[in-house]
Amino acid sequence: MSLSGKICQFRRALGCLFLLAFAFLVSSATAQSLPIAPAPQPAELAGSVLRSPSGFGPGPSAPPPASANSPVCGITHLVRCIGDLAQDDAAIFTSPLRIRPKDAYWLAPLGAATGLAFAYDVDAETAEGYDTARENTANTISDFGSFYASGGWGAVLYFTGLARHNPKLAETGRLGAEAVIDSGTVVLATKLVTNRERPLEGDRQGRFWTNGTGSWHWDSSFPSDHAAATMSLARVIAGEYPQWYISVPAYGFAETISVSRILANAHFPSDVVIGQTIGFLTGTWILRHRSTYRGRKTSLAASILESAAPIASQRTRTWGAMVQLPLGR
Repeated sequence: MSLSGKICQFRRALGCLFLLAFAFLVSSATAQSLPIAPAPQPAELAGSVLRSPSGFGPGPSAPPPASANSPVCGITHLVRCIGDLAQDDAAIFTSPLRIRPKDAYWLAPLGAATGLAFAYDVDAETAEGYDTARENTANTISDFGSFYASGGWGAVLYFTGLARHNPKLAETGRLGAEAVIDSGTVVLATKLVTNRERPLEGDRQGRFWTNGTGSWHWDSSFPSDHAAATMSLARVIAGEYPQWYISVPAYGFAETISVSRILANAHFPSDVVIGQTIGFLTGTWILRHRSTYRGRKTSLAASILESAAPIASQRTRTWGAMVQLPLGR
């Protein structure tokens, strides 16, 4: 292939990646803008026992209410942690049964992002090419956002919060680690079900079940556990501390790790998109059902999307949309 042809192919792949990023951001912002029940008042730190938040809203998706004196998952209440994880998994794995028509508000852009990713997976990997030095660098970067590393970052926040007698920071780390574990469970189950080859395996087409059901791979390509782990942790951090100077670095870290997995030829773009989605939705569930100190500030993207309204003129036969920019925030 000529140099000009490679450049054109690279530009198409780059354009697709921008579209994927935009579609994912829209789906994330719309999911963020869904109504959330008010958070309970913060509890005071008393030894290692905090007031346990009750479920937000009825239905099987919410954990059962806890009494004021119930222990919260922590270093001195590990049994409670196991119970919380079991409740999380039961609710998360059965959540597709509770999808409603109104959920198309965020499912539509997510479906568009996934469709674009699958359509251009191979083209994006081909245009990216193979560079050993780049792959080594990308793998080194991604090591900071592995499943174990992401859980470790949550543990660091948790123990730092305990050491500083800061219950909000401790909760952020605890829920962040919980979200990482929950997202990892979903990712592992999905990997076993899909059994997809990685970009450098087989004929490099990212095929599913190439050997039939005769072999199962715990570490298949779809979806990316790095993307899920870092995004779930970032979602919890940004939810607890919605200030832009905390949210932007948190999400920026997650995006950096996700992009590094593509640059390392370890994942296709669709692996990353679905991995990030799993992480984001898992972190959102944890915030809604476990958080006591969740921030109440609405994100800028969510505010803009909430203000969007269609405009149509029968006289001029034109249509469009209107948004309000909250410049006074």
